[in-house]
Amino acid sequence: MKKFFRIYFQAFYRPAKAFESVLQGNYFSAGFRYMLIPLGLYTLMYVMLFLGRGAPSTFTPWLNISKENYYFWNQFLVAPGMLLSWFAAAAYMQVAGHAMKGKGSFEAMLSLTGLSISVAMWSTLLHDLLMSFFSMVRVIDAHQHEIAMNTPTVWRAILWTCFVIYFFAFPALFYRTVRAVHSLGRAASLFTAITGFIVFQLIFLIFNR
Repeated sequence: MKKFFRIYFQAFYRPAKAFESVLQGNYFSAGFRYMLIPLGLYTLMYVMLFLGRGAPSTFTPWLNISKENYYFWNQFLVAPGMLLSWFAAAAYMQVAGHAMKGKGSFEAMLSLTGLSISVAMWSTLLHDLLMSFFSMVRVIDAHQHEIAMNTPTVWRAILWTCFVIYFFAFPALFYRTVRAVHSLGRAASLFTAITGFIVFQLIFLIFNR
């Protein structure tokens, strides 16, 4: 367990070294254990938003779900949606890597992609957890905060700062993943990482929006 968290925290500031350490152990199971972190915490976030009586203020869910029940159903949709996004992104990057003469295994790609997603998700997860917790304990009004995040306020600035980090962290960590698994060149790794992130994000959006 100590090694598990040492590698996890190292992935935030030295991802290449962390990925190397993962591949030296039982990396297949490690990927699933790293993914349990965002799966559990994002499920908890939606539980707290539901208990805080939150609801989207400026968008209509893509799925046929009413705004009032959106967070209730997302308690059950976020985990399978994230898992499907993870597998799809890993499968795409594995196929793309092999097409460009990479030799790494799918198990290695799946594992390091899981760690990358788990780390990159913290760019928005910390904000979302705090916001949902304060909504649940009635420190803030969930409806008013939703509106504030979508109007010119400091809360929208904070939210967009988190999004900027999110859209940088994913391709950066996916890039390191492709390099570690397939040892591709920089241009090929960057292309695979960016398109892999697009695959992940499109599928995740369908379930999460």
